[in-house]
Order: sequence, then C-alpha cells, then structure tokens
Amino acid sequence: MEWAQVRVLAADGVSQREIAARLGINRRTVRRLLEADEPPRYRRTSKGSMLDPLEPVLRRLLEQWPEIKAPRVTEILRADYGYAGSVDLVKRRLAALRPSRARAAQRTGYRPGQVLQLDWAEMPTRPKIAGRERRIYALIASLPFSGAQTAHFSFDLTTESFLEGHARALDWLGGVPRECVYDNLRSVVARRDGDVICWNPRFVALRGHYAFHATACTPATPREKGAVEGAVRYLKTGFWPARRIRRLADLDEQYADWRERVCNRRRHATGAFWVHERLEVERHALRPLPPVAFDYAGRRSTRVPLDGYLKLGGCFYRAPEPLVHQRIELRYDRDHVWVCHHGQVVARYLRSYDRGRWFPPPRLRPEPPAPRPVDALRVPAVAPPELADYAQLSA
Repeated sequence: MEWAQVRVLAADGVSQREIAARLGINRRTVRRLLEADEPPRYRRTSKGSMLDPLEPVLRRLLEQWPEIKAPRVTEILRADYGYAGSVDLVKRRLAALRPSRARAAQRTGYRPGQVLQLDWAEMPTRPKIAGRERRIYALIASLPFSGAQTAHFSFDLTTESFLEGHARALDWLGGVPRECVYDNLRSVVARRDGDVICWNPRFVALRGHYAFHATACTPATPREKGAVEGAVRYLKTGFWPARRIRRLADLDEQYADWRERVCNRRRHATGAFWVHERLEVERHALRPLPPVAFDYAGRRSTRVPLDGYLKLGGCFYRAPEPLVHQRIELRYDRDHVWVCHHGQVVARYLRSYDRGRWFPPPRLRPEPPAPRPVDALRVPAVAPPELADYAQLSA
C-alpha cells in the first residue's frame, strides 16, 4: 500500500520530503519505493539444498541413463556419496534437470490430393448380427485438405481387411494421393526401432501397386494425424447412434447414403468451407488409379478332404468332388469365398459369419424303404355239419 501511495503522490508532483512527512516514513524509504517497479516483498535467503553439491552427479547419471528413476538415483547417492535426504527431494530435482519430452504442436497446411490419413476404430456398441453380438471395426480414410472421409466396415482387424478397406477407399476417391499417413498399425509397421521402420511385406505390395509415399506417425502422438482422429469422432457421434443393422452389406448401404448426403456435404467446422466443393478440387489433383485392380483377397493353400468341405471362419464351403485329395487355393475377402484350382475359379460362395453353416448343405441320408403291404389270406367258407350228422356217425 505504501508503494502505491508513494507513486501516486509523486505523480501528483509532491516532493519526496513532503511524501515522507505525510506518510510518516523515512525519505530513503520513499526513494527506494519510487525506484522499485513492483511492490516490495519479503524474500527468504535460500540456504541451498543438500543436493546442490551432488548436482554434477545427477547430470552425469541423466546423461548416461536418461530414463533412470528417482529411487535408483537415491540408492546410488546414499551408497557412494553419503546422501541422507529423501527420495521426494531427488524426484523433484530430477524433474527439474531432466529434459522435457513435450514437442510443440504446429498446425500443418495441406495441398489438394497431397495426403490421405487412415486409422482403425471400434464402434461404440455391438449390434446383433447372424444370431450373436459382434464387434464392428471401421477403417476410416480422411482427406485433410477437404475434410472428406470414407470408411470400410469389418468384423476383424486382419491384414486382409486393412488391404481391402484401403483399396476400396482409393476406388471411392477415384485416384491416388501422393502420401498416406498411418498410426503404427501391425498391418503397416511390422517392427519399429526408434526411427527405423520395418514395413509389413503385404503393405509394401499395396504401396508399390498404387505408388504412394507412406509415413508412420510417432508412437503415442495422435495429433500427427488429427484429420482422421476428427473423422473417427464424427463417425461415432454423427453416424453410428440409433442404427439398425442386419448385416455388413446393409451397414455399407446406410453409410454410403449418410456419407454422400450428410458427411461430405457439410460445412467444415474450422475451415468454414463446403466439403464437397473442396473434394471435387482434390479429386482432380489425385494421381490416376492403376489399370489393374489390387489383389487384396486372403489366400490359403490346402488339400481337399474326402468330404470336399473346406473350413473358413467356423463355416464350411465345398470344393467340387473331382478335386478330392488334390491341392487347391481357398480365396476370400469380406463378402465372398471362392475356390481356385490351377488359377481357375471352380466354386464361388457368399461368405457367411453364422458359425456352423455348410455350403451347400450336406445331402440328407435317405429314409429306409417303407414296408410292403401284407396280402390278406383267402380262406374258403366251410359250413359246419349238423348235430344229426354227428349222431348218425357215432351210431
């Protein structure tokens, strides 16, 4: 309060002698308050910490083992340097000395057709399909420039589902972007050691077929693919609630209608532009699709058993009878199953997710023959003799 009063009186033109007299303080105090840029406060003189002499040791430990924890550091200090303080004191000092891992966020701009971001998402609820509750996953592809998105639904997170969803997303776009950005999906990254990435071989085949650059985000850094993260939230809140789903084909139809009518015709929340207008610009900037479609179907080489039925996902599909005990290739995607022999398709079925189904159903065992009807015996009619005849005979 004295600091503020002194400055107010000085601003009014009152001399330092008069200010000291009015406030009853020393003139030197008045001069000191006028020279101060902020109110004076009491500061306790630091006596230092028992860790101050050991700070070079802490810095050396952090340099050699950046992830070392406070309990181990305390153990070293007590054993080798006679430290008698607490673990909490060491923990606070390590927090001050350890370099921060946080990276500053930066907004990134995109050009038309430059980037496509992809990620898996599990839907919030489990609808009842084919007689039981099923988890449903969506591979979501989002274009950061336009904010448009598309999705492919499946019952699993296999590599085949990822490749099929990726190919379908590019077919919907009608072209190929220059770069695709992913999280560290097992379908994309087989192994990662720091910045050294070992790509999944089947993903490499997809990337080479469509000829695009690939980027795997830094682990635990979802902001590097913020467009698809927003698309995941929008799908879960804007499309999924209150949906009646009987099968995946029905879900595809509902999503395609919502995508074209609502999702990609909205006004972008942050960019304040119309998504469908930018999507048209982006489609013109994409590279053309390859002339041959990518083969994303799964395959399994096996020998046809004696009954001819091949098992896939709990269901059974029959190969032609002449192929019994021969080696064939069972091919499948999300919706179809087919049997190939020497490169030719010899049988094709719709894929079922109702376990225990047989295609075609086994032939029923024939019923035993009905019993032949029994002919009735013909007995001639014989009239019994009269009693008089018996009396005559006995006489």
